[in-house]
Amino acid sequence: MKVLVIHPRMGVFGGGERVAVHSIITALKARHEVLLASEVFDIPAFEDFFACQGLFKQVQTLTYPSFRPIADRAVLYQRLLYHQWHIRRVLTRAKDFDLILSTQDVAYLPSGTAPVIQYCYFPEYFVHLESRPSFLLWKAYYWPAMLFYRNRISDIDCLLSTSNFTQGFVRDKWRRESTTLYPPCPIDLYKNNNSQREDLVITVGRVVPEKRMNLFLDLAQRLPKVKFAIIGSVAPDRESYFRRLQEIAPMNVSFLMSPLRKMRDVLGKAKIYVHCARNEHFGISIVEAMAAG
Repeated sequence: MKVLVIHPRMGVFGGGERVAVHSIITALKARHEVLLASEVFDIPAFEDFFACQGLFKQVQTLTYPSFRPIADRAVLYQRLLYHQWHIRRVLTRAKDFDLILSTQDVAYLPSGTAPVIQYCYFPEYFVHLESRPSFLLWKAYYWPAMLFYRNRISDIDCLLSTSNFTQGFVRDKWRRESTTLYPPCPIDLYKNNNSQREDLVITVGRVVPEKRMNLFLDLAQRLPKVKFAIIGSVAPDRESYFRRLQEIAPMNVSFLMSPLRKMRDVLGKAKIYVHCARNEHFGISIVEAMAAG
């Protein structure tokens, strides 16, 4: 079977990319032909971070230039139009798919004739704006995008949700049923953890505003005698945010932008794990922290 995996932003290095990696590995083990539609990304760095060396030698990558906004406004719409246009071009280069698996935002998925499976993390990532005082203004801004999302959903044959929590949101927002399929989590890595615990508090995740790592820094400020560590990844478009966190971080906070396979040692030494994100749809790092004790 010929399987096309659509995951435009492979350079993010987060949980969604882990889902994409394991989807590709599973398809290859089943002896399917796998193609990947994505922006250009650093394959050696990706394979090092996710400990999947040599994976993309077995995959036909259909890449295109990375998105760069042409203005500071309406970036969402610029991004949607950009990826829609490029992925449609990709589909003309490699036709006759037996299955399309979308492991990122549903809005990147173009119309097609092959059966489509969509992995859902959180329907319409701008839903969180409902809690803001200026919600009505944002609702007007996002209204065309909401219509576009619902149009894309109508073309999907099968929806997979990352958790029962997400499944409920998919049912509420999209009026569609989905099947819960938990994301891959390497809990076996932590079975024989005999590390000596330290007075160390950690958090793990992509360095983005929605992970609310500023709250983690506030905690560290209040406990100056305790060590704190942020473990994660930084996408190129979030470098300025990362630098800002580094500038305001107290002296007892360290930043570890390490490959995920090295996270095991740090998790094994920590006494406390803190997750600051609100409405987390699953939280792979929470499961890993629990597995690490």
